[in-house]
Amino acid sequence: MTQNKEIGKVKSSKLFYRRGIILLVSIIGVGLLYYLVPGKLKKPIPVKPKISLPGKEISTDFNLNAFTQGNEPRLLHEIGICDTLTIKNNNLDEPACSPRFFRFFPLKNNSDFQNGFMLLVRSGVHAFPTRLFMIFERKNNKLQQVNAFNGYIIERRKSKTEYDDIVIRFFERYDKQKYFYHCLFSWDKGRYNYVKCEEINDQKVKAEKVDSVSKVVLGYLTEKSLIIQ
Repeated sequence: MTQNKEIGKVKSSKLFYRRGIILLVSIIGVGLLYYLVPGKLKKPIPVKPKISLPGKEISTDFNLNAFTQGNEPRLLHEIGICDTLTIKNNNLDEPACSPRFFRFFPLKNNSDFQNGFMLLVRSGVHAFPTRLFMIFERKNNKLQQVNAFNGYIIERRKSKTEYDDIVIRFFERYDKQKYFYHCLFSWDKGRYNYVKCEEINDQKVKAEKVDSVSKVVLGYLTEKSLIIQ
């Protein structure tokens, strides 16, 4: 009888040991799965908005947008595009002066928006069907619009001046087809001027065809009023 009890104790100890091993392996397995399987067990990590550094692509996701200098609502009110007294954040026809609808970019690197800025307006604001990109500079103590595009900025690059070169993405339909143009603009004589078309439908224009293609694209952009001012 005593021998049977001892055998039972040994079996119980082995069973307890095996269960402990299985539990430990399970915990390690779940831990590895947590770190190795993307998007299933791990909580999504918030993506910070891309900033407009020269030579870098620029995010235009309004869901990631935020005002950074504190004077943005007052400046929006100054140019007459919204009313600071409007508090509803879901009315495109009467938009609040909110980052939900408006995104600021510095006109010059590390400059205060007070003296000038680039402004991206969300599509649908004031019934405008697409995104609107405008550039303002303060002259004679007044903010003046120096450029307006029916498109949006996707990149800025260092130039020989204090104003970066910018790349704007335009969209148009022709013969039931969609076309996207990436066009370079440089600052000259107080405004941004068209330089060339670099890509069409995300395909680079061949170097030997850049001049001829750029002239044709400029004609499209002007005719379709994608370059507004």
